[in-house]
Amino acid sequence: MEAEERKTGLVRRLGEFLAGLSFQDLPAEAVEAAKGRILDTLSCCCAGRALPPTRIAVSLSKKSSGNCTVFGYGHKTSMLDAALANGTMAHSTSQDDVISGIAHGGSVVVPAAFAAAEEENASGAQILLAVVLGYEMISRILKATGGVANPAFRPGAIFTTVGAAAAAGKIMGLDETKHTNALAYAASITPGIPNEGWWGGEMEPILELGISSRLGLLGAMLAREGATAALSVFEGSHGFFQCWSGKADHASKATEGLGKDFAITKTYMKPFAACGANQIPIQIASTLAGHGLKGGDIVKVVEKLRPGSSDYAGLDYSGPFRSQTQALMSMQFCAAAAILGRSFDTPGFISEHYDDPEVGEVASRVELVPEQGRSLPGFQVYTRDGAVLTAEQEAIDRSIHPPTIEKMKAKFRRFATTSLGKDRTEEILDLVVNLDSVRSVRELTAELENSTW
Repeated sequence: MEAEERKTGLVRRLGEFLAGLSFQDLPAEAVEAAKGRILDTLSCCCAGRALPPTRIAVSLSKKSSGNCTVFGYGHKTSMLDAALANGTMAHSTSQDDVISGIAHGGSVVVPAAFAAAEEENASGAQILLAVVLGYEMISRILKATGGVANPAFRPGAIFTTVGAAAAAGKIMGLDETKHTNALAYAASITPGIPNEGWWGGEMEPILELGISSRLGLLGAMLAREGATAALSVFEGSHGFFQCWSGKADHASKATEGLGKDFAITKTYMKPFAACGANQIPIQIASTLAGHGLKGGDIVKVVEKLRPGSSDYAGLDYSGPFRSQTQALMSMQFCAAAAILGRSFDTPGFISEHYDDPEVGEVASRVELVPEQGRSLPGFQVYTRDGAVLTAEQEAIDRSIHPPTIEKMKAKFRRFATTSLGKDRTEEILDLVVNLDSVRSVRELTAELENSTW
């Protein structure tokens, strides 16, 4: 760690960076990526609008008043409750984006940025800058932490809170000192434990991302009012890095190349409404769907995996499935559904069919087998007539994962047109794609408020 950072605190350096960066400093690819992240988040909100966790968060939002829009609902609420409702909505089908391999930036950063932007009547350029900076803080703090020490910790909730604080603070026009304190409060009030919710199959894993958005926003609000926090909050002997990883050896990674490139350009999208760990397995297992197998045809499925790839909470679960949350995490469920030719392209597939008896039957026969030296998963399907069907790929089509703006536009059209109609869908698309020239974000949120998804 550099001497100056030891003296003043890493968080001060980050606060200085946040306060000093302007929209004009952003490269064009970062601006376009921010538009894509907003479209992706809105697409996920369309898909998850009616799911139970969303309805609960929306119900709470009706108990407060304010200037902020709950997407797709006809009422205004407070900043904090808008972030909670929209963040939960965006995460509810688990088809939100992934940054640094494990965190869902869109479901946390975008709702916090929109809530603050609507309250402050910010411009489109301001919200784009805020989103870029929110993603940047997530990536940098995650790298500096070096991962989490205990699988009971949920990284996606831990690191995104800092991103929400950065985004909201930028919209609020915080100075260097207040940005510093906003990040410090986000680091201090971050959620993330326990990670048991994936096993239990209840709602907390979905609501947690809305809570992270709300807490990050709260950190910025506290700092704006003058709340102060420890400058050593990240790298201190009892700080964030020690808390979550047990060491602060990588603290300097938080400032390496600061401002030279932007993490938002390195996110990837989920083609399928399931956990990120299941995206490539689904892609490979789906090649077996052409055999037209039924549940009764299958004796056993062996899914060969890279060692450690099924260790995360909820992945190695063979049923019974009593909730969407259990099914979208389960490697067995996702493999079985893909082999049987179920359509993961429909965002509501798992939420509507997690209790599919045929998929559940096959999932109970899926064995996860770690194999040294393996990088991509492989499948062997043993059938009742004695055949062994295999799916092995030395390489996969990774072109489906980078979130280009054209893919994000297509995703929004696919998710939104049925409920919004073509004209309203195109109006919203046009506003987002040209957001840098929109004088007030309220032009966009008015469309989102009046659109019943």
